Amino acid sequence: MSENRIAIMAVGGAGCRIIQKFTALDAAKKFRLLALDSDIEALRNSGVPEENWIQAGRLLRSGRGCGGDLIAGQQALANERKLLNTVLSGTDVLIIVAGLGGGLATGGLPVILGVAAKMHITTAVLVTLPFAMEGFQRRQISDEKIKNDLLPIADAVIALPNDLLFSAMEAETPVAEAFAKSDEEISRSLFAVATVLGGANLFNADFAAFTGVLKRRHSLCALGTAMVTDGDEAASAAMDELLASPLLGGPETLDNADAVTFSLIGGPELSMGRARAVLDLCSRQINPDFEKKILLGAAADTDFSGRIQLTALAVRYLDNPVKSEPAAGKYSFRRNNASRSGDSGEQLALPNLDIVEKGIMENTTPIMLDGEDLDVPTFIRRGLVIETGK
Repeated sequence: MSENRIAIMAVGGAGCRIIQKFTALDAAKKFRLLALDSDIEALRNSGVPEENWIQAGRLLRSGRGCGGDLIAGQQALANERKLLNTVLSGTDVLIIVAGLGGGLATGGLPVILGVAAKMHITTAVLVTLPFAMEGFQRRQISDEKIKNDLLPIADAVIALPNDLLFSAMEAETPVAEAFAKSDEEISRSLFAVATVLGGANLFNADFAAFTGVLKRRHSLCALGTAMVTDGDEAASAAMDELLASPLLGGPETLDNADAVTFSLIGGPELSMGRARAVLDLCSRQINPDFEKKILLGAAADTDFSGRIQLTALAVRYLDNPVKSEPAAGKYSFRRNNASRSGDSGEQLALPNLDIVEKGIMENTTPIMLDGEDLDVPTFIRRGLVIETGK
């Protein structure tokens, strides 16, 4: 597929910040970059050429942002379907990058995806999720938007919790620096996603396999990236940098995921031996005791001459009935099953459940309900047998 038929669209303030980082990459020139927002300042700072701006709700918002208002975001894009049809004409693959939680992206993404679906455009959505400290309501809005409006339409939804930043950065890290690093990591991952969806792979991890991991599945994702000089130590250097990525959440994320994809991009000189050495090392990072789907792929690009980029996408399904949901207000990759530290996972024996003496309460009037003494444990009144797991 021709790369100029792949469009990368930034939606909202977070999306515009991320694509601004992406425009600084050499690979950015191969794709059609679009920026959509109601905030004219965000469009100006996006790094996207003005002819590729889409100012949503020009009359309604008068160049102002939506202030985190979901309804305002929806209204800003409600009458822009005709313009979106024109802008997306000739596009085969649309990759959207945005931040959820409220505002133009949260309200407007279903409109964009609906237009793309009618035009038979393949769509992948990469969104960041609110910090837990931003409140339960914003997290709930994001989850419901993904489950009800994005998953039914998009071919792939990659949802990245912002809380992953806390696991890899020092508490003293300035907020501006943390977000700048996050935006840089996501911008580099955009190219890896575009490469897979564009079918430019040397082997494996093709479009069908990639979207098969994500399609119609409500999930959390973590992304790790590494960029190193190609050479004898490239494999180990790439892995070290990958595992330290701020949006991966640490090495244990790979073990706790339900599916993991590794994408390697190198220059035209990338050899099968080098690619195999890197991807073999990737496979060894996964604990074989945890069953999961693993996809490996490699691609060559002239802009990566002398360098290699390694990207890992870890996927944790939230709609898997045998896994637990994250606690309210938190996004987590942790499992409830036995850990790698040697926990047996056996059910613990229950304590003695026999009736004991009532002490000074022995001669008091029993509490009766429908002829039953409520001082007697329910399992004894009903003759139930407690299964201890023995």
